[in-house]
Amino acid sequence: MNQKTGIQFFLLLIVLLILLVIFLKYFSQETSSKKMNDEEKKVSKVLSDKSNIIKNIEYFSQDDSGGTYNITAETGKIMDKDSNIIFLKNVKAKKKTLNSEDIFIESNFAKYNTKNYNTNFYGKANVKYGEHKINCKYLDLLFEENLAILYEDVVYKNLETKLFADRLEIDLITKNSKLSMKEGKEKIKIVYIK
Repeated sequence: MNQKTGIQFFLLLIVLLILLVIFLKYFSQETSSKKMNDEEKKVSKVLSDKSNIIKNIEYFSQDDSGGTYNITAETGKIMDKDSNIIFLKNVKAKKKTLNSEDIFIESNFAKYNTKNYNTNFYGKANVKYGEHKINCKYLDLLFEENLAILYEDVVYKNLETKLFADRLEIDLITKNSKLSMKEGKEKIKIVYIK
C-alpha cells in the first residue's frame, strides 16, 4: 500500500468514527426523550379515562420533625391495580421544613404515592425556594431517601447565576446538591448575571 492510499484510508476511518460518535450521541438523546414523552402520554391517557376521577384533590402529610408536605391538583385518578398510586393533573406542592424556607413545586402532571409520599412530577416542573428557581421536565421527590432528583433540561436561576445541566440531585435535609450531565464529556454551563 502506498503512502497516499494509507492517508486516504486513515482519513476515511476518522470520518466514520466522527459520524459514529455523532449518531450515537443524538440517537441516545432521542431515545431518552422518546421514553420520557411515552411516560407523559401514559399519564395523560390514564387521566383521560373518566372513571375514578377526583376533582380538586389535596393531600397533606407531616413528618416526625414537624415538616409538612402538601400537594394539590385540579384532578386525580386512583389506579385500579394499586390504590396507593394517584395520577394528578395541574399539580402544586409545598414542602415545609423547620428552620428553612418553603419549597414550592408546580407541574403539569404528577404520580403520587399515598403510602410513602414519593412524587414523580412530569412536564414542565417549576421549583421555587427563596431566591432560587429551577425549571426542568421531570422531578422525583423521594422521601424515603430524603432526595429530590431533577432531570432533563434543568435550568437553575438565582440573583447572580443561571446554570444549565441534565441532572440535579438535592439532599432534602442538608440541601447539598450534585449536578451532572448525561455524557461525561459535556460540561455544565454557568452564566453569571450582573
